Amino acid sequence: MLNASLARRLAGTWVLSLAVLAGCTSNEDRSRMEQAAQENVSLKAQLNDLKQEHDVLKKDLESATKDRDLYKGRLSDADQLKSELANAKRERDMSAARLKNATDELGKAKGELDAAKKAQADAETKLKAAEDGVTAARAKGAENEKALTTATAEANKAREQVAALSAEKTALQKKVDELTAELAAKPAAPKDTPKPVGK
Repeated sequence: MLNASLARRLAGTWVLSLAVLAGCTSNEDRSRMEQAAQENVSLKAQLNDLKQEHDVLKKDLESATKDRDLYKGRLSDADQLKSELANAKRERDMSAARLKNATDELGKAKGELDAAKKAQADAETKLKAAEDGVTAARAKGAENEKALTTATAEANKAREQVAALSAEKTALQKKVDELTAELAAKPAAPKDTPKPVGK
């Protein structure tokens, strides 16, 4: 807007200068022409200054635009990093929760393992006692079997002795019966008759 105003002023000055050059010849007109020319030179200098300032401002604007775009990119990166940080925190919290659950499960598993070890030790103790009992029972059974064999042998021997004694008794009884019958068959001897020696 400033450049347009300055350009209009310059155009008016040039028109005025041309008009003065075309129709005026007096000293006053020359003075005005010189003044207009000086003003024209001044305005040109101002225009150049404004153009230079405009170029500087344009460069500053371009630099500011680049900085703005850079800051926008950095802000976008910062927002992305902030989002990633939030996600990382959530992941960390979830990992901490999973770690706590795993630790609890590990503690529970260790407790169950200790209980299982104790139960196994108790079972092994009971199994050892049972095996000792079986061994003792087998030993006792072997002793009982040996005693039964001995008793059976003694019973058989006793049966044999009973059978032998029974046979001997039968033989003796038979002999007694024979002697009794023999005595009964003999006549009675006189009372005065002396008994033979050895009878």
